[in-house]
Amino acid sequence: MMSRRAMQMKRAILSAALAVALAAGTSAQDKPNFSGSWKPDPERSKTIGGLGPAQTITVEGSKMTVTITLAGNSDSTVYMLDGTPSKKTMKGQGGQPLEQVYTSKWEGTVLVTTITTPGPNPMIEHRSIEADGTMKVERTIVLKGNKPETMATVFKRIS
Repeated sequence: MMSRRAMQMKRAILSAALAVALAAGTSAQDKPNFSGSWKPDPERSKTIGGLGPAQTITVEGSKMTVTITLAGNSDSTVYMLDGTPSKKTMKGQGGQPLEQVYTSKWEGTVLVTTITTPGPNPMIEHRSIEADGTMKVERTIVLKGNKPETMATVFKRIS
């Protein structure tokens, strides 16, 4: 028969193990699933220069790919969900290549991505799933005069 002290120790160890297991399960569940096709909601968005196109998002392991299609041309951006920077080269002024670096990290249930270019001002993107199931993407950049500008696009899941 176990002594009273041994039973208390056993309960304490089992309680600690259960708490760790629940915390691990909760943190994994807290990360939203951005997968699917998303259409901008103009009534709930605040943008500069338009809403932008619909997005199709796929997630495979720690890699999230956001694809937009305009006039039959598709363009994809890769976000690494584990903090590893990903690079994207696009055309800059005069057709010169411009490299953007995307570095993402989780802050609770929000995916925060810093997007840097050779210029002095990075863009910060906050991507989240709202309580109503919509996806909110807020992008903040510091423009001339050190004034931050924030654009927010709310997307409805279409599939």
